Amino acid sequence: MTAVEVAHVRLGSGAGMGQKPDDWRTVSLCHDCHNGNGKPQHNIGERSFWRGIDLEALIEAFIAASPRRHVIEQIRKERAQ
Repeated sequence: MTAVEVAHVRLGSGAGMGQKPDDWRTVSLCHDCHNGNGKPQHNIGERSFWRGIDLEALIEAFIAASPRRHVIEQIRKERAQ
């Protein structure tokens, strides 16, 4: 069985270098894709790693399935004002 790791998505988050994006801006990855061998997210950079993937759709699916969905939606609404 392969372990799943949470990868924070900085693209589109407004978080700069050294800042962690919101915990709901995440995508689940295996260890090798997130931080391990090959071409993981942290080695090649997010723009290259996520090329061709609809990240916002993945993030929205995560939020929709979250038991904290209403809290996340309220925070997003407040920030948009």
